Formats: sequence, C-alpha cells, structure tokens
Amino acid sequence: MVDTTKLIRHAFVGGSSALLLIILTWLLVDGLHLEVILGSSIAVVLTGLYNYSMQYHWTFSTDAPHQSVLVRYLLMCVGILVINTLVMYLGVKTFEFHYLIVQFMANVTMTAWSFCLGSIWVFAGQG
Repeated sequence: MVDTTKLIRHAFVGGSSALLLIILTWLLVDGLHLEVILGSSIAVVLTGLYNYSMQYHWTFSTDAPHQSVLVRYLLMCVGILVINTLVMYLGVKTFEFHYLIVQFMANVTMTAWSFCLGSIWVFAGQG
C-alpha cells in the first residue's frame, strides 16, 4: 500500500526538482549556450544531487547507510539520465519541439520512474 505522506513528500521534492531542472536547463542552454542535450544532461546530474538529499533525509526519512542507498539511487539515476536523453533527443532533434516543453515531458516520465523505483527498491524497507 502507498504511504500517503511519502507520496506527498515525493511529489513536493519532484516538483521542486522539476522546477530546478527547468531553470538549470534554461541557464545552461540559453545562458551558457551549451548544446541542448549536453545542457539538459548536466542539469539532470545537478538536480539529482538535490533530489537524493531531499529523498534520503525528508521523503523517506531513512537512516540507512549511504553506501547501500546511494548505490541503488545512482543506478536509478542512470535510468533517469537515459530516459531524459532519449526524450530530449526525440522531442528536440526528431520532432523539433521547443526544448523546455520537451524537458517538461521528460520530467513527468522521470518522476514516475523515480517514485516507482524509489518506493520499491532504492528506499524500500528503509526509514
């Protein structure tokens, strides 16, 4: 059964992470003039650091050692990076949509992936 408190906290962390990701992507692409896929990928990595800290300490309130949780979290993040890269490539390069619209669509997909894996594997039985 889904823990409602964890779901609400995950939604808050996910929403703030999504906002951070959009802002960082915009800053890296429009501000620093990085290529879209590179800028978006860097933004995903930076946002992942914020997200891990919030999920570990607040959403799932775990005191499990970082070495066990972090390894699973990083593996989940590899999937997130793959999802982001594929969605961004298809949306921007193939369908030629504006990169911020595509980044929003990628966020939705990455959030679903992260809650499912976070709940059943990364933080499962923790906290």
